[in-house]
Amino acid sequence: MKKSIKKRGSSKPLLKEAILDINKELSSLNKEKDTLKTQFSNINRSMENSQQLEKELQEKIAKTIEKEAILKKRKSDIQEEIEKVTEKVGKINKIKSEISEV
Repeated sequence: MKKSIKKRGSSKPLLKEAILDINKELSSLNKEKDTLKTQFSNINRSMENSQQLEKELQEKIAKTIEKEAILKKRKSDIQEEIEKVTEKVGKINKIKSEISEV
């Protein structure tokens, strides 16, 4: 009776195919990783740009608030001057009225 002996060499093509499949999967994963790295880099740049824009806008707001304070002070000063002039005009009108009565 002869024993049937399987040759070990017959599993080599299967192993080669498995290795090829693994290499394809690794290649695919590496491409996906590179894509994700690029996306991350783009998002990071976008975030940095947004932060820079936010900083610039905050500076503009601060300058606008300073200008607003100056304008409010000017408005207040002008209103005081108007009140003084109005008071003086009232006094002048009173004096005119008194003079015209005489």
